[in-house]
Amino acid sequence: MNHWICLRRHAMLFLPLFLLMSNSCRRQEPVKAEPQPARKYPDQEGWNSKVTSTINGRIEAIVHYGHMARFNESRLALFDEGVRVEFFDEHGLPRSVLTAERGELREASNDISAFGGVKVVSDTLTLWTEELHYEQRTEKIRSDVEVKFVTLSGDTLFGNGFESDARLRHYHIRNLHGLAHRRVDLSLDRFRKPASPDSQRAQQP
Repeated sequence: MNHWICLRRHAMLFLPLFLLMSNSCRRQEPVKAEPQPARKYPDQEGWNSKVTSTINGRIEAIVHYGHMARFNESRLALFDEGVRVEFFDEHGLPRSVLTAERGELREASNDISAFGGVKVVSDTLTLWTEELHYEQRTEKIRSDVEVKFVTLSGDTLFGNGFESDARLRHYHIRNLHGLAHRRVDLSLDRFRKPASPDSQRAQQP
């Protein structure tokens, strides 16, 4: 009887050690790495060339670039290493020139955006900003960040964003501040087209 009690005590002493060794000998499952999103590579690249944007067969803008990366699925063209965009009016005459560090062209809408050291020169003024967007459907230029204007008459205007027509002749500057030598019309009323004669007659009693 004492012999069995002794063996039982020894077994109880070695049981924790046995369990510890058993756990240490178990095969450790490898840690699975988190799946990384697939990197999208451009379908087309180009260097030191140009892209032409048209509307109804008429040239509206020519984008000169140092490097282009084009993605077919999203119909997006990204430009870097310097961008220069020439805008033309309905008669094919130059209306403004934009330069920037980089830009993008959305081919579905022909909308153009420019980023980094943006400068636009037209026949009415010169502007500087860090971000600029051109929407072809409305033929409007806008920026939502700080802008600086210098007009031909010497006015220097600053603002926190603006909206303008494509020729930069009629513009609205948000939070205007700066130095001006003459009165500037900053209302959005200048964007509204006058009613046609027919519509005016229809409104008369």
